Amino acid sequence: MDQGLKESLAAFDSIWRIKLITIAGIKLSLGNVTVALFLLVFATRLSRLAVKLINKKLILRFVEDKASQTTYQTFAFYGCLTLFVTLSLTIAGIPLTVFTVVGGALAIGVGFGSQNIVNNFISGVIMLVEQPIKVGDVVEVDGIIGNVVSIGTRSTKIRNADHKVFIVPNSFFLEKGVLNWNFETTIIRSTLDFGVAYGTETRLVENACMDILLNTEGVEQTPIPYVFFTDFAESNLTFQLVFFCDTEKVDSLAHIRSAIRFKIDQKFRDLGIEMAFPQRDMRLKMDKTIDVRIKT
Repeated sequence: MDQGLKESLAAFDSIWRIKLITIAGIKLSLGNVTVALFLLVFATRLSRLAVKLINKKLILRFVEDKASQTTYQTFAFYGCLTLFVTLSLTIAGIPLTVFTVVGGALAIGVGFGSQNIVNNFISGVIMLVEQPIKVGDVVEVDGIIGNVVSIGTRSTKIRNADHKVFIVPNSFFLEKGVLNWNFETTIIRSTLDFGVAYGTETRLVENACMDILLNTEGVEQTPIPYVFFTDFAESNLTFQLVFFCDTEKVDSLAHIRSAIRFKIDQKFRDLGIEMAFPQRDMRLKMDKTIDVRIKT
């Protein structure tokens, strides 16, 4: 072998064996750490590939519920990641006992500096197990209303009607009041209020609105929609339409309400029904007679 090559290999070997740190009597060299980092990068990619395979061969076959599928995929990813990380460290020659020492040293720092991260992580695990909300649910939390896009171990993504995506910490769902419009069902109730002028035939209004509700796409026929005559208001006769929609079949409730309003406006024009607006009658009380003269 060429003398220059021997010297190069010897130099590389000496660099490879440079001791970086000693923990509990265990010496970690540059080579160990380099191999470990290299294998850890592939551990993440291999975990994702393994989850795709597990999802295709097992989860999609035996689990029908989409929310449960997401839960199993998440746990499968972290399980595979733990396995590959352990194998990577073993191959690199780094014993797991190192982490008992490092873990004890970092425990205090993690406890004080990462409380929110740990809190959100534990909240995410609880949400994935108990499933108080699921992907696709319409929820309202901390003033945000929208569809749940994804549930992670740290945060949950919610897309509102404007297609803005909000990243909400998982702890919010356990610490704050949450309204889940789709809990145990995708059928949700909606209402629409309006008023007509005094003197309008109320049964005509009821029949016209029922015809609209029964013939509007997106409005469920079971439970059947209905029309309430709610009040004799100051300037109008007040009605309320109550109907139900399946969130899996409609883009948003705002679209359905808008479609119903368009139909009501057109239907009432055709039937001569007057939509009410505020009116005031003014009477002047005078102590003296007003002298009115007309000049020609």
